[in-house]
Amino acid sequence: MRKSSGLVCCLLAALFWGTTFVAQDVAAKTIPAFTFLALRSFVGAGALLAVFLVKDHINKKRGTFVPPKKGAHKRTLIGGTFCGLFLCAASALQQLGIAGNTGSPGKDAFITALYIVFVPAFGLLLGKRAAPHIYGCVAVALGGLWLLCMNGSTLTTGDVQLIICSVLFACQMLLVDHIGDSVDAVRLSAMQFFVVGVVSTVFAIILEEPTVAGVLTGWWTVLYAGIFSSAVAYTLQIVGQQRTPAALASLVLSLESVVAVIASMIALRLYPTGTEVLGMVLIFAAIIVSQIPWRTFKKPKTVE
Repeated sequence: MRKSSGLVCCLLAALFWGTTFVAQDVAAKTIPAFTFLALRSFVGAGALLAVFLVKDHINKKRGTFVPPKKGAHKRTLIGGTFCGLFLCAASALQQLGIAGNTGSPGKDAFITALYIVFVPAFGLLLGKRAAPHIYGCVAVALGGLWLLCMNGSTLTTGDVQLIICSVLFACQMLLVDHIGDSVDAVRLSAMQFFVVGVVSTVFAIILEEPTVAGVLTGWWTVLYAGIFSSAVAYTLQIVGQQRTPAALASLVLSLESVVAVIASMIALRLYPTGTEVLGMVLIFAAIIVSQIPWRTFKKPKTVE
């Protein structure tokens, strides 16, 4: 039951993340990247703050309130700060990449989903060997990425930004997997978004000149991304990873790319080319195969 509920949490997170690519694509036309990231992050942090304050108040009235374990506040503060820094860098590059590739939210989502293939590569750097088929999956995913991203003869700046963003998202997921079990999911999520909001605000002040008219034009994108993608989906990610093995959770979360393609076709009438479809198929196939525990299919040894 615990495992199945974790999978449901990951599936819902993928649904919200996938549909948010459409909102981000629309927002990029009127709201600068860091400004959008700061606004959605503060909306998300505020929503989560309200959730755990109301939850604590209700539990106290019922007499069921359980104080956080010793050291939990410190772990939440430190873990939320590091998760927030990685999430800020990843989200900023994602929004910049989407702004540079306006009109292709499905493609952007598939590039972002490459985080699932980067994880075994990081394992090598940490001295942990992955199964041989993982490296084949990486090669296939890179081939799919080539078909998906090539514009003429070179990658676009937006494509490169999204590739780097997928690496940083992989780091954020590994951090969540490492500290998620020892802290409250809602508080950790709120802390990381507060950090993202503060850092993004600093960069927005230094680098951007947002307009009130631009923000008001895209107000619904800020609310959708802040509430559903930030507050709800990232909390579901943490809860899902607490209840589901990391490999299985990341596979379900990667479905955000499929949702994004479907959402962009429905909402924006954007249809991928045949070459782009082939690239997406290769990447998604690599994602799926990379998560299959092939040792399960090995023929058991017979005892004579």
